[in-house]
Amino acid sequence: MGLAGEIPSSISSLSRLKTLDLSDNDLTGTFSPLLNLSRLSYLSLSNNLFSGNFPYSLLTMPFMLNLDLSQNLLIDSLETMNCSSSSKLEILYLSNNRFSGRILEPLSKFTNLKELFLSFQNTTDPINFVSLGFKSLESLDLSGNAISRLNTGSPNLKELVLNNCNINEFPTFMQNLTKLAILRTVNNRLKGEVPKWLWSKPSLNALFLSHNSLSSFEGSPRMLLNSSFRTLDLRSNAFRGSLPVFSPILSYVLASDNSFTGEIPLSLCNQSYLNLLDLAYNNFSGSIPGCLITTVDDFDLRNNNLTGRLPDLFYKHGFLRTLDVSNNQITGKLPGSLTNCTKLEYLNVEGNRIADTFPFWLEELPKLKVIVLRSNMFHGPIYSPQHPLSFPELRMFDISRNNFTGSLPHDYFVNWSTPLLSTPQKVSQPLYMGDPFMYDYYPSMYLRNKGINMELEKIFLAYTSIDFSENKLGGQIPESIGLLKSLIVLNLSNNDFTGHIPSSWANLTSLQSLDLSRNQLSGKIPQELATLSFLAYINVSHNKLTGQIPQSTQFGGQPKSSFEGNLNLCGLPLQESCFGTRYHQHLRHKSQNLQIKNKC
Repeated sequence: MGLAGEIPSSISSLSRLKTLDLSDNDLTGTFSPLLNLSRLSYLSLSNNLFSGNFPYSLLTMPFMLNLDLSQNLLIDSLETMNCSSSSKLEILYLSNNRFSGRILEPLSKFTNLKELFLSFQNTTDPINFVSLGFKSLESLDLSGNAISRLNTGSPNLKELVLNNCNINEFPTFMQNLTKLAILRTVNNRLKGEVPKWLWSKPSLNALFLSHNSLSSFEGSPRMLLNSSFRTLDLRSNAFRGSLPVFSPILSYVLASDNSFTGEIPLSLCNQSYLNLLDLAYNNFSGSIPGCLITTVDDFDLRNNNLTGRLPDLFYKHGFLRTLDVSNNQITGKLPGSLTNCTKLEYLNVEGNRIADTFPFWLEELPKLKVIVLRSNMFHGPIYSPQHPLSFPELRMFDISRNNFTGSLPHDYFVNWSTPLLSTPQKVSQPLYMGDPFMYDYYPSMYLRNKGINMELEKIFLAYTSIDFSENKLGGQIPESIGLLKSLIVLNLSNNDFTGHIPSSWANLTSLQSLDLSRNQLSGKIPQELATLSFLAYINVSHNKLTGQIPQSTQFGGQPKSSFEGNLNLCGLPLQESCFGTRYHQHLRHKSQNLQIKNKC
C-alpha cells in the first residue's frame, strides 16, 4: 500500500470493523488506535516497522480469532504477559521478531490456539517444548530457533515445521502424533537412515527432508510402497543406490542433488498421477521410460547420465508444463509430438547430442516462455518463409553453440512475443517460474550474461534474453530487433553477421548486456546506443568497425578488450585517439580509394 508513519487515531471510530489488513507497509508507533475496534476478528500487521514492547492487549480482544504480527521489530519477554484463558484467539503469527526469554510457555495458556507460527525469533533462550497445554493446536512452526527439548502434549497436531533448528535426530515424540499430516525438517543436521516409523504413519501425506545428510532408508526398499505420502522431498541429501519403490498415490517426488544411481525405475509408471518428478543432479543412466512422458506435469532430469532418444509419446490434452533434460547424453531428434503439449512453458534440452533442424513447430505451443536448445548438434536455417516465428509468451530464447546457418530477414522479430515487444511493467515483488506454494520447485537454467556463464536458480518472469551465439549465421542483423523493448540480454557473438549495427537499437531501453563480438560487422557504432542507460556490458571486439566509440558512461566504463580487434576504432577506452596519426591515415586511405573509383 505504501503507508508510513503511525496508525491514524481516526481508525478507532470504525467500531464495527471486523477485518483489517495493514500488512506490507512502513507503519510504526503504538497499537492504541486499534484497541477500540472491539468487533475485530482478523488483524494483519505483518511486514511493518513496529518496534518496542509486545501488544498483549491485541491477543485478548473479545472477538479476535486471527492475529498476524510477523516480520516486525517487536522485543520484550512474553513471560510478563497477563494471559487470559478466555481468549478466542485461534491463529497467531509472531515469526521474525526479536522476543527474549521463554516464548512457548506463556502462549500455552491460550487454549483455543490452532495455528502458532514462531519461526526465527532470534532469541538466545532455546525453546523448551515439553508437555505444554496446547490441546487444540494443529499447526506449529518453530523454524530457525534453538530447541532444547521436544516432547509435545498436543495430540491434534497436524503440521509441524522444524526447519533450520540444528536438530541431529528425529524427535521420538513424533511417533505418537497420530494425526500428523505434514512434517518439515529442512536444513538440519539429520544423517544416516530415515526411520521406518515415518512410513507407517497413516495420516502423514507430506514429508520434507531436504538439505540434510540422510543417506538411506531403514528397512526394505519397498517400505515406502504402503505409505500414505503424496509429497516426498529428499533433495540435497546423501542418498545413494537405487531409487526406492514409491506408493502409487505419491504425486510430488523431489529427489534432486543426491547420488542415486541405476536406471529410472519403471515402477514410477505405476503412479496414479505425477504432478512433479525432480531427479536432477544424480547419476541415473539408461534411457527415459516412455511411460513417464505421458504422466508428469513438471519433469526435471537435468545433469544425469541418461542416453537414448526422447520418447516421441507426448499425447494431446496432457498437462506437461516443464521439461528439462539438459546436460545428459540424449541423441536423435526433438520429438514432434511435443506439439501436443499445449501447456508447456519451459523446454530445456541443453548439453545433449540432439542432431536435428530447427523445430519451427515449437511456435504451435502458445504458453512457451523459455526455449533452450544450447550446445547440441542442431543445424540448418532458423528462418523459413513458410514458418514465420511467432511466440505469444516467449521470454528467453537460447540456441547458442549449434550449427545453425543462413541469414535472417529484416522483419524476423516482428511477430515475436508480446512480453518482448511490450514496454516492461514495474512489479512490486519478483515473480518466478514454478510453484513455490505447492512444493517449492523452480525451473533453472544457465545463461551467458555480461560475458559470464551463470546459473539462474530461479527464472525471474520479467527477465528476457536472446542468445544466437556460436553458430554460423550470416547476413545483416535484422533491424526488427529494435522492436524488442523489454529485451535485457542480447548475444549474437561468434557468427558471420555483416553490415552495420542498426541505429534502431536505441529503442532497446531495457538492454543491460550486448555481445556482438567476433562477427564481420562494419561501419560505426551508432551514437544512439549511448542513450541506453541500463547498458552495463558491451562487447563489439573482433569485427570491422571504424570511427569513434560513443563517449558516454556506458561505453567509457567498458574494458579495452570490448573494442579491440576492429579495423579502426578510436577513442576511450582505447588508447588510440581519434585525432591521432593512425586514424587520419585511415581517412586519407579511404579518400584515395574513393578518388580512384571515381576516375574509373
